[in-house]
Amino acid sequence: MKVAAFAIAVLMGGALALPAHAGERGTFKGHAVLNNTKFNEFKTPDGHPYKAAWSGEQEGLIFHNGGGSSLDRMLDRAHYIVEWVGDAGTVSGYCMKTFTTKEGHKLYARCDWKGTDKGSSGVVTLLGGTGPFTGIKGKGKFVFVGVTPVVNYDDIEWEWEMP
Repeated sequence: MKVAAFAIAVLMGGALALPAHAGERGTFKGHAVLNNTKFNEFKTPDGHPYKAAWSGEQEGLIFHNGGGSSLDRMLDRAHYIVEWVGDAGTVSGYCMKTFTTKEGHKLYARCDWKGTDKGSSGVVTLLGGTGPFTGIKGKGKFVFVGVTPVVNYDDIEWEWEMP
């Protein structure tokens, strides 16, 4: 009996790790916790309308919020890195997002953001990746909230499709 239960658990675990299939599509909803790891500010000379340029990096984990697709399972608890640049004058910019699964596969995305009173929000575009993420396309939105000078969270949602 114990052997049968173990075999079922192994089979179910293998099923959870299956990659996305050609033509598969869905909606990913995630919640991430990020820590600020780097921040740079380059101030412009007095009178310049752009005030300063910023850059930074954040690192943490993303968790999927529901759903049962292969993409949801692959990205649950994935390592999440965000490198970003911004303009203090317009309080806007763009970022590069990298999600790395437990197996080492990477999903790449770009974001375009505008500042809000609590952080930023904007559009996220999937750019492809490695392994099961090769050729993935998608687009969605995110809301980033600064909790403390170090701790942040990111709610993200996108529609995706495999070629």
